[in-house]
Amino acid sequence: MRSALGSLATDVDAAIADALALIPRLTARDHTVWQQDPTEVADRLGWLDAPQRAARDLDHLREVAAGLVADGITDVVLTGMGGSSLYPEVLATTFGAAPDHPRLHVLDSTDPGAVLALERQVPWSATVVVAASKSGTTVETRSHLARFRARLRDTHGDAAPRYLIAITDPGSDLDAEAVDAGFRAVVHGQPDVGGRFSALTPFGLLPAAILGLDLEAHLAPAAELLEAVSSTDPDRNTPVVLGAVLAAAARRGRDKLTLLLPDEVAAFGGWVEQLVAESTGKHGMGIVPVLDEDAATLVDRLGDDRLVVALGDRKHSDGLAAAGAPVVQLPWDGPGQLGAEVVRWEVATAIAGALLGLNPFDQPDVQSAKAATSAVLAAAGGGDVSLPETGEAAEVLGAVEPGGYLGLLAFVTPGGEDEDRVRAAAQRLATRLKVPVTVGTGPRYLHSTGQLHKGGPNAAGFLVVVGDDPEDAEVPGATYSFSQLKRAQAAGDIQALRAAGRRVARLSPAQVRDLS
Repeated sequence: MRSALGSLATDVDAAIADALALIPRLTARDHTVWQQDPTEVADRLGWLDAPQRAARDLDHLREVAAGLVADGITDVVLTGMGGSSLYPEVLATTFGAAPDHPRLHVLDSTDPGAVLALERQVPWSATVVVAASKSGTTVETRSHLARFRARLRDTHGDAAPRYLIAITDPGSDLDAEAVDAGFRAVVHGQPDVGGRFSALTPFGLLPAAILGLDLEAHLAPAAELLEAVSSTDPDRNTPVVLGAVLAAAARRGRDKLTLLLPDEVAAFGGWVEQLVAESTGKHGMGIVPVLDEDAATLVDRLGDDRLVVALGDRKHSDGLAAAGAPVVQLPWDGPGQLGAEVVRWEVATAIAGALLGLNPFDQPDVQSAKAATSAVLAAAGGGDVSLPETGEAAEVLGAVEPGGYLGLLAFVTPGGEDEDRVRAAAQRLATRLKVPVTVGTGPRYLHSTGQLHKGGPNAAGFLVVVGDDPEDAEVPGATYSFSQLKRAQAAGDIQALRAAGRRVARLSPAQVRDLS
């Protein structure tokens, strides 16, 4: 770990000393590291030995994966949200499937175009659906499961449950349903690990096994780095040092964590984004992850609110440091290091939360958007979902000041033309406004950065882009379709953002083209 911290150096040194003093209490799982009340802390620290505890699950996970291969399963659709989907997506895009192992498709969108595209892509006679939800009640996952169970019944009749797998916590509604229905397998998560810290639990490891990854090799670097977390040597305990840097930077107003990642692990940014944003974005504070920056031109957009963390390539780091940005350079030896990076960022996020006086394991503002979505659907009564009127985009853009940021929140088909337009607009606006511009695809971002948007610093403006749905998709047994659910989620988040005092405007994809 190499750093060029400039004017932050003194603050970081003090923060490192404070962080190292926490290590005995951290390793003893003392909840008072974060708050006196043990609620949503004492029962959320299982990630501190998740790689070691995972050893007892590996045989079962490999057995489930081997059964898929033996039965000729070619495709697996994993439906989940947030911590249940982001790391599986990292694995699928980084490693792909080993020879003879199924392809893994991750679905975390309620956009009917995305649902139908995936439904039409896979061969249902040789496809298994994995429903991943800690609580077993996640509305998006339940809706996907209802849709795909019907598809499997059409294909396999009474044998359909043999093509279903659940990953959930013991005793959840999904656990009971899967057992009663005779799902092919039920894999239990670790109840003392929160969703965004669950990458090295069965929520991440079953997808890894399905893809044919060597699970021991994936976990070994993670376990090794976790051992270093008990050290008070800052040269060895790099995860705690990174957490101290994040906290010191945030205290000085450098709360825009700009991640520069190798192309081969670009998806890892989405996992870090959720971990950091949802863990720190509350009580008017928060670290804002910024992804998809062009490192070659970033120097022209640097403000006094940036901290740059680069994984691997040093090509642009020295130039950014010379331009005044504090830069942390992390070593990168290739995707085999990925498990260790999970540990690094989990520990760093937990330490940053402690130094900032935040509980990184709760999400107090997430429920507001969920409640608003439910109210919108109830008011629609199965009919058209109306989107709330908002102010103009120009008003939101004009109010974004240095030290703030702009969020583009797009309820569109992931990977489609509308999302491309949104991302292109984000680049144009970042150049014009000279502030970070983040892009969130709905409803994924509700389970990732949504907590930060409502609970973090009120220094952002939001443009919510809602795409049309030329073709809808039914949710069997529900009073709403996927299009209605998507629109209700957009409407609900607009309401929640406004209730939190945020500046927000609604746009169509066509209007995005005019943003510059």
